[in-house]
Amino acid sequence: MPEWLLSRLKIPQLSCANKEAERELLDDFRSFAEIMDFWGYPFEDHLVETRDGFILGTHRITGPRRLGAAGTHSNSAARPQLADSTPAANGLCDAKKPVVLFWHGFMLSSECFVCHPDWVNILPFRLAEAGYDVWLGNSRGNKYSYKHIKYAPDDTRFWNFSIDEIANIDVPATIDYILKETGASALTYIGFSQGTAQMFMALSRNRLLNQQVSHFVALAPASTPRGFHNSVVDYFIKATPHMLYLLFGRRKAMSLVYFWINVLPRDLYVAALDFCVRLLFGWTMRNLSQETKCITYWHLYSYTSVKSIVHWMQIIRCGQLQMYDEDPPVYPLLWSSKSTPDMQARAVEFQGKARRRRGRAPGALAHWNNTYPVNKIMTRVSLFHGGSDSLSSVELLLDDLQAESSESICFSHYEHMDFLWADSVGTLVYPRVLAAMGVREDAKKFPPLVSISQSCDMPDERNDDAAAASYSSSASEGSSLSGDEQQEARIPAANPSRTSHVRSVSTLSRRRIVSAPATSAS
Repeated sequence: MPEWLLSRLKIPQLSCANKEAERELLDDFRSFAEIMDFWGYPFEDHLVETRDGFILGTHRITGPRRLGAAGTHSNSAARPQLADSTPAANGLCDAKKPVVLFWHGFMLSSECFVCHPDWVNILPFRLAEAGYDVWLGNSRGNKYSYKHIKYAPDDTRFWNFSIDEIANIDVPATIDYILKETGASALTYIGFSQGTAQMFMALSRNRLLNQQVSHFVALAPASTPRGFHNSVVDYFIKATPHMLYLLFGRRKAMSLVYFWINVLPRDLYVAALDFCVRLLFGWTMRNLSQETKCITYWHLYSYTSVKSIVHWMQIIRCGQLQMYDEDPPVYPLLWSSKSTPDMQARAVEFQGKARRRRGRAPGALAHWNNTYPVNKIMTRVSLFHGGSDSLSSVELLLDDLQAESSESICFSHYEHMDFLWADSVGTLVYPRVLAAMGVREDAKKFPPLVSISQSCDMPDERNDDAAAASYSSSASEGSSLSGDEQQEARIPAANPSRTSHVRSVSTLSRRRIVSAPATSAS
């Protein structure tokens, strides 16, 4: 294994391992179980059956890290266990622990939250150390939910689902299971990307879910993405989303990705992904080091249905969080909430000319596709989004969400994937997430988020290092952070006389904390 990675990880348990074993441990994690085994966290595997027959693999981190198990494969403490599914077996001992559920993004799995090589950048581990009962869900069809009680994966009916089914079936079923298992009355939900969109969908229609989810933390929320960076791709996708069925069929999407993961050298695979995301989304990925990419990109893909991709293209096309449309109209301007009267008039005129050429007069819109009423969400929502994220558009969310129960903070230099894997996410973003959740150790070090009914004026930082230096003086005197860690920017107090939304700001701290906390073995 490269020396830079050894020095970067600084894991004592690896000091006596041979080079081949180290490479296998760090670069080739093939499952959630192997990652837990490496870090030494006790965990359980649970199976959640949905009402339409899908079996969802769900993971549970049952306690803090056991140092004696880290980096070894012989200690049974880190082995997965299938727990008794009765509250009496597990709920009594865990009823006092707060519960948190993580949910991954589009074409990902639960591994995305725990695959970073730096402990400080793995939020589930930090919450487990803080005393949380940590759960990680998986959407139907992905690596851990690749099972149906009736249909096989080679059956088209297995893949006949969109984001609607994930939001309205998978998420509530998983939450019901977790609450029954733990005996808790409510939990905190932390979603990334599509994991946020499906919760917005679920909460907007399910009143009971608003009581079961006490706090919704949205990392890189993606409810109404703006579209693609590449204008040619953006045009064709918005024109005919169903064209994707001709390219990928009606089963799982882009299954050849696994072939290229196994065939291409790691550095070449990373370069190929960097090129693709820059072409499609305009992301530079500059907040991730090459070393981090070589490890995390290995977990960047998991199966989903082509129908889910088409659903996203429909959402992008009309600019609103809507249900999947089985029969979308040819003229989207007639039904888009963002279209102006002028645009609608031109669309009607164009439609009329087309119909007259075919010998028919313009007709009425055949059907109306329903949107999700996000304004009905009662759960407290905390938005963490990036100013350089082309997929995260929070303007409509800020308008729809209730100001008294929601809050928002934008990191101007952050892109979409940075909220999972940026080298600074553990020292810049996650402390604020922990503070918003009321985790005691971080609540004293970081100020509370700013309510969206208030505002704060911050400069648009482009020179990260200079900005970090300029704001370092605002760190609290009594903070336990020291040296490089205090370079992170602080959030100034909000001005209650202002009512505009928070739009910007924090600076990037490239200083890193690598080693895990010294938790005693139990």
